[in-house]
Amino acid sequence: MKIESLAVQPPPPETPPLRYFIADLHLDGTDSPRADRFRSFLKQIADCVSAGPVELYIIGDLFEFWYEFKSQLFELYKKDLDALEAAWKAGVKIFLFYGNRDFAYGNYVLKRFGATVFGDGEKIVLSDHRRAWLEHGDLLCTADTRYLKFRKRIRSRPVRWLFWLMPWSVAKYMIARIRTKTSADKNKKSAAVFGIDLIAARKRVEENTSEVLICGHTHCYQTEDLGAGKCLIVLPPWCELSAGYVDDGRQLKSFEVS
Repeated sequence: MKIESLAVQPPPPETPPLRYFIADLHLDGTDSPRADRFRSFLKQIADCVSAGPVELYIIGDLFEFWYEFKSQLFELYKKDLDALEAAWKAGVKIFLFYGNRDFAYGNYVLKRFGATVFGDGEKIVLSDHRRAWLEHGDLLCTADTRYLKFRKRIRSRPVRWLFWLMPWSVAKYMIARIRTKTSADKNKKSAAVFGIDLIAARKRVEENTSEVLICGHTHCYQTEDLGAGKCLIVLPPWCELSAGYVDDGRQLKSFEVS
């Protein structure tokens, strides 16, 4: 009689997720080159799901403006939302962070394309076992006091209610005004004002017991050694470079979509 071994076989190792990190797409509902490359990128990463789990972290400013109480925005961004939905249905897990343009996510993004909203920040563990803190980065520009005051006002409950009560024609006009004003203000600011405060960045990773800080916002690709084995990665702006970072299961590295 053949006796089978009672030794328990260990389960096969799980395939680590393929994680993509991008920021500052500033999609405006048009068929711009940055939008076309984003939609193509979503198809490419969806094709990778057959080989293992795929995660997409969009670290702020996916849209030029987002407010879920205005259904007209859903139609404006229809092609982009359709592309995100198709990627989600293919198996891509999508994570959203608040940006300075799109801080009013709600249940719609969960229902439409399965997005998990991490808000102003979240900690994850990379494949190399380093802990990474992710956030948009606007709060780290501590010298940009004018923007920080504006940020506080635009996110306040009274202003949110005001947008909710506005007819779409008025809200659309206000969105255009805010967009023009913020762009003009940005062009006037020096790199010292608009740049990441490295002391604040070091404090942020320490507060969140992390080794890596990944953010965007400044539209200036940057890597910095923060000391004590900690580092800062400011993602390249998708709206200009169609690029980001990927954790491929072995290392964290930059990538670019041609």
